[in-house]
Amino acid sequence: MSNTTSCMEPQTLVSSILKPILILEFIFGLPGIVFVLWILFFKSPWKACNVYLFCLVISDLLLLTGLPFHIDYLFRGEDWIFGESFCRLIMYIISVNYSASMAFMSILALDRFFRILHPHHRICRMSVRQAIVLVSTVWVGVLLLRLPPALNLVLTTQKNSSKLTCHSYLSWTWPSVQMRIYNSVQLIEVLLAFTLVVFSFVHVFSHVHSRQSKGAHRRVKRAVRLLLFLVIMFVLCFLPTVTFGIFLQVFPCSEFLIICLHVSLALSYMNCALDSVIYCHINAWFRDILKGTTNSMGLTKFQMSVKTHRK
Repeated sequence: MSNTTSCMEPQTLVSSILKPILILEFIFGLPGIVFVLWILFFKSPWKACNVYLFCLVISDLLLLTGLPFHIDYLFRGEDWIFGESFCRLIMYIISVNYSASMAFMSILALDRFFRILHPHHRICRMSVRQAIVLVSTVWVGVLLLRLPPALNLVLTTQKNSSKLTCHSYLSWTWPSVQMRIYNSVQLIEVLLAFTLVVFSFVHVFSHVHSRQSKGAHRRVKRAVRLLLFLVIMFVLCFLPTVTFGIFLQVFPCSEFLIICLHVSLALSYMNCALDSVIYCHINAWFRDILKGTTNSMGLTKFQMSVKTHRK
């Protein structure tokens, strides 16, 4: 356990920014996860896209498991009381959410791409078993990719204080060659996933607005909205973290960059609250139950999805 750290972040400002954001993310994220798990297990039939959706939900659940400890840490004035091993575990599962969310969002984007532009491709006919093999491979890759910072993470003591800090941002300030290689791989990971999502959006959007597909089916238009939302989520939740992290490698003690990185990490955690929009666009049962609830209250007159009424 290290006694000092080369540079510390401005604690009061960072805590004041992060605490309300993390609390809201937990409050808005948990109901959506519980709701979609109930639908997947008790309402909706299992198919390949629901396997991908389930994995996205599990990655969000990992994040929500770690958030209460992060919130407690901030309310204690950034004093970690749960020990070094648990610090490693919490930072690990939170970072796994980051990679897993991007991976399964990319898979969902490509799934929409093939179903709209190449509906007869064999990818569109993947069985549940084949989808499970695919996502299992992805999970193994994600879990291995996120191991290096967890294995190298150490608690640090603040100057003139007995408080112990537990921060994920420290991985960007470590000067070791191994961590610089890892951070470069992380950058490639984000850019690759973002490229796949943008590629899917551009091609599906072009298809919908081509002359041949005027008056496109609402399922196709819903796919365009989903892909646009995924692009926005990458720009808002994933790209800022790796961008500020790269800058922090060059200027490791910049208070401004440390604050920006903390805020970007909080934005990356927001994906668990925003994923309900993805659930609505992917799963007709999730969408119809929400519509039925608002319709029964007299607030809306939404048309129900045909699929959920088929026997």
